[in-house]
Amino acid sequence: MKKPLTALIWTMLSFPVFSLVSCTSGERTVEDPVIGYANTYTLDIARVELTDTSTVLSITAKYIPRYWIKISSDTYLLSKGRKYRMTGTDGIEADSLFWMPDSGKAAFRLMFEPLPRNARSFDFIESDAEGCFRIFDVDLTGKASYSTSRGIPAELEEAGGDARVPGPEFRTGRTTVKLHLPGYRPEFGISKAEMYVNTLLSGQETYTAPVDQETGTAEFSFMQYGPAIGGIVIENTGSDIWLSPGEELDVYFDPRVKGWNLYNSRERDGGEDGSGDGFCWFRASGKYAELTNSYAGDRIPYGMSLYSGEFADYRMTADEYTDHVISIYNSLSGMLSSSGISPLMKELGQLNLKQQLVTAIAEGDFLRKHNYMNVHDKWELFREEIPYRIDPIRLDNFRKVLELVDIGDPALLMGSNVSDYISALTSMDEDLLQASGEDSALVRDLRMALPLASEAADAALSEEDIEKCGFSMPFYEEALKSMQEASEKALALAGGQTEMKVPDVPDGSLFDAIIAPYRGKVIVVDFWNTWCAPCRAALEANEPLKDSLPGKDDIVWIYVANTTSPLVKYRTMIPGIRGLHYRLEGKQWAYLCDKFAIDGIPSYVLVDRDGSYSLRNDFRDHDVLKETLEEMTGKK
Repeated sequence: MKKPLTALIWTMLSFPVFSLVSCTSGERTVEDPVIGYANTYTLDIARVELTDTSTVLSITAKYIPRYWIKISSDTYLLSKGRKYRMTGTDGIEADSLFWMPDSGKAAFRLMFEPLPRNARSFDFIESDAEGCFRIFDVDLTGKASYSTSRGIPAELEEAGGDARVPGPEFRTGRTTVKLHLPGYRPEFGISKAEMYVNTLLSGQETYTAPVDQETGTAEFSFMQYGPAIGGIVIENTGSDIWLSPGEELDVYFDPRVKGWNLYNSRERDGGEDGSGDGFCWFRASGKYAELTNSYAGDRIPYGMSLYSGEFADYRMTADEYTDHVISIYNSLSGMLSSSGISPLMKELGQLNLKQQLVTAIAEGDFLRKHNYMNVHDKWELFREEIPYRIDPIRLDNFRKVLELVDIGDPALLMGSNVSDYISALTSMDEDLLQASGEDSALVRDLRMALPLASEAADAALSEEDIEKCGFSMPFYEEALKSMQEASEKALALAGGQTEMKVPDVPDGSLFDAIIAPYRGKVIVVDFWNTWCAPCRAALEANEPLKDSLPGKDDIVWIYVANTTSPLVKYRTMIPGIRGLHYRLEGKQWAYLCDKFAIDGIPSYVLVDRDGSYSLRNDFRDHDVLKETLEEMTGKK
């Protein structure tokens, strides 16, 4: 068990593989055991010592410095249906908080009853309580490879890599993705799968599907408007999939990838890492199967780190910045061309770099501001001007980049960085675009279509608005009309208005007016939006507290979003979030963000019984929220 975090971590590792089994009379030691599925990246089993009197596990732990983990005294091993209880510990005390050192790494040993000599594997179960550590199929035979695939059709195993990147499809249709988890066992406890779809017209859409515990399958179905790239994620691990509108396809996701990642991340004597043995863990059918499967097995090693805070120096002039961006682009493009990855991945990598080049010049002023905030640790200035004049990007800078890339090439919609690329196209200064002579149909159509798609998401788009645009292809009109119809149906099913009426008071009095009716109670005010993945994760984690907290009747939950949450999505979500809901206009939201110095969402304001309040972003830690509410209601 560990102190939980509300966060979406997408982890894929690729290192060499090594394993050794040594045997002597009466005992044996398994070094570097291969493991199957694990529900954690915090604990790993580095060694297993087996004797006639005990089984000893050497555990390595990696977690956030100064956060705690805990090992339950009810921990046991499971082999061939029999439990072997834990008999002792060394380096950690059972049932006590173990605080991680500043290195974020620790090691300890756990002792168990002896496993039978003929045992070939076992499961490590840190009690049967929810949320405890579990590591399955720990190998005792000396196996040193994950290369054997399970349940993946033979025709999908070979990814190829000699094809060209296909072009985008401008069509509308219902796409169905059938997910299979080969070798799934109900004991794994994977309750859901998530899919994040980066769309052409409506940003990132999120879908969740329950995992059938008997069959180890899940299914996603959604309307798709034009080209899209999805990311399938299970337990913080996943890969991308390219989607053709209206198709039905199968995706195979081997849960052993979690164990593979742990195995390959081990620190070995002499600095050896694992051998990335070509483990075939993710495969998909469908029109873009070769692209998806090559991407899963042959990662692209080069790209611009645009949002690291260190991409560019804020003191650069516009000319210096432009030359800096072009230099990085040319260097990475050259290294990619001479790399050993497949031709298909080289082509995709070049598309990715071109997307990043467009983004880098379109966001040139912001990326230098971003560096200023990083250097000076002034993230509160995100929505404000920094005390340094950034030399703005000019027409000649933009034209320099246009010499290297056709920013309106539809092929760029197939690159992995499609969301940033589309955002860059649609946020560019109109005068700059016109002066540059850039007049591609893609750029023109997208800049007209995206604002209309936002209206459709609020069920507020008229046919007249669509028809007067004069799009270059019928796809856009068809897609926008379909989106509007879908929103109208969803809004009708949501049952009308379910949020609270925003008090009609000046912005300076708004917060006090919202909380006034509940004076005398403890109030948690949650600032969130529908598109915020950490917000959704926090909502899911916090919802059970409304039933489990002993002082639940003394607590009022208020949720504040803004109009960037599409109305239809908002109204279909909030019935599942118990509490009082307010959807604010931009000016009202901005005032409250300034009032509380909100640096991002989710953010929380705690209101005491006497009406005093303060920002409590330590509530992003679920345990802190729970413990604070227990103390304030006096019912811990």
